[in-house]
Amino acid sequence: MTKILNNLIKKNIQKLITGNFEKLAPTYYRLISEWMNSSYEVFNDIDKYRIILYLINKDFEHYIKIKKIESYDNFFMFDKSLELDRINIIEISKSLNIPKESTRRKILDLEKLNVLQKIGKKIYIDRSAYRLVQPKNTLKNLSALLSKISEILKIENLIDKSLNVDEVSEHLKDNFSYCWYYFYIFIFTLTLRWKKQLGDLEIYSVGMVITCHSIVNKSYEGVGLNFSEWEKDMVNVEEGGVNTMSISEITHIPRPTVVRKLNYLLKNKYISVNKKKQFTINMKDQALSDTIKIQEQNISSLSDLVCKIF
Repeated sequence: MTKILNNLIKKNIQKLITGNFEKLAPTYYRLISEWMNSSYEVFNDIDKYRIILYLINKDFEHYIKIKKIESYDNFFMFDKSLELDRINIIEISKSLNIPKESTRRKILDLEKLNVLQKIGKKIYIDRSAYRLVQPKNTLKNLSALLSKISEILKIENLIDKSLNVDEVSEHLKDNFSYCWYYFYIFIFTLTLRWKKQLGDLEIYSVGMVITCHSIVNKSYEGVGLNFSEWEKDMVNVEEGGVNTMSISEITHIPRPTVVRKLNYLLKNKYISVNKKKQFTINMKDQALSDTIKIQEQNISSLSDLVCKIF
C-alpha cells in the first residue's frame, strides 16, 4: 500500500485512533450505521444477513489459507456459488450469539428465499446471495475511514505518505478477499458485543442513527464521541434530535418496532427525548460505563483491522 515503518503496530495505531477519535467519529459511525441499515434492508433481519456473511467469509478464509488473493472485480464478476459440505448450526449459533433453534429457523427461511440450497448432502450459497451482499457503499465508507486514519499515521511518521479515498479504495479492491475477510471479522466482533449488551441488533441500529444524527448536527462538537471523556463533561443535548419516523425510514425498520426499540434505549438511559419528540444521545450511569467499555474494545478491534490492511 505504501512504505510502512517498523513501529506501525497495533498498540501505536490504537493510541492514535483513541487520541484522534473526535476527528474520526463522523466517518467511523457512518460506516457502522450505514452497514447496519443495509444489513436489515436485505432480509428485514440483521441476523439472517450475518449468517450469510458468516458463510461467505468461509470462502474468504479459504483464500487466506491457500495464500491466494481475489480482487473485488473477479470475486463478483463470475457467476459463482459457494459449496459447503455442511452448515454447522452450533458453530454459527455460538459465533454470532443467535440461539440454536433461531439459527436453524433462520437458515430454513434463507432456503425458502433460495439464498441457500441443499442438493444431496451439500449446501450451496446461491449466486444471488453474492449480489445481495456486494459491499459498494461499505467499500466507499471504509475507504473514507482508512484514508483519514492514514492522514493521522502520516503526521506521526508511521507511514511515509497519506492516501486519498480513491487510492485506498483501489487497494481494497485489488486485495479484496484478504481485506474483506478481516473486515467481516471486525463486524462480527463488534455486532457480537452489542448484541450481548442490548439483546438484539435492531436496538443497536436505532441507537446508531441517533448517534450519527448528533454528529451531523455537531451537537457534540468540542467533545466528540469518545465516551470515556463524558465522565468529565456529562454532555446533555436537548436540541437537534431525530424523530421516530425518520429513524424508521433510515433503518428500514417498521415504525412500531422502532418505537419498542426506542423505549428500551430510553428505559436504560442510552438516549433522551425532548418536547418535540426528538431523540438524542444522553447516556447516564450504567449505560455510559457499558458504552465506554464496548467502545474501547471496538477501537482495539478496529486497530487490529487497520494493522492487517496496511
